[in-house]
Amino acid sequence: MKDISVSNQVLLVCIGAIPGALLRYQLNNYFFANILGVFLLGIIFGLKLNSRSYFFWIVGFCGSLTTFSGWMVDAFELINGGFLLRASVLIGSTLLAGFLSLTLGFLLGKTIKQLFPSL
Repeated sequence: MKDISVSNQVLLVCIGAIPGALLRYQLNNYFFANILGVFLLGIIFGLKLNSRSYFFWIVGFCGSLTTFSGWMVDAFELINGGFLLRASVLIGSTLLAGFLSLTLGFLLGKTIKQLFPSL
């Protein structure tokens, strides 16, 4: 990741974060935003993109699209309200769906890279 300067890394993260945050805001659903974000992360990892793409897409866009804090606030509110089972389902389903989405995205990205090696 040292092939671009720190200032360029910061710029790429900032530019990628804006559309990621706007998409998360438009989706207005933490679960779906997180699952979509990790699916995209999987695709990007499978494509093995360069470091410029890494900072823009992974750190900026997907980092801004996914939201650990929103997920934890929802779980905390459920627990605090006495809904332990619902909180457990939220936590478990998000972890499971996230891991499956990441894996599917990675496999898709890897397949795309094999079909189009010049990417």
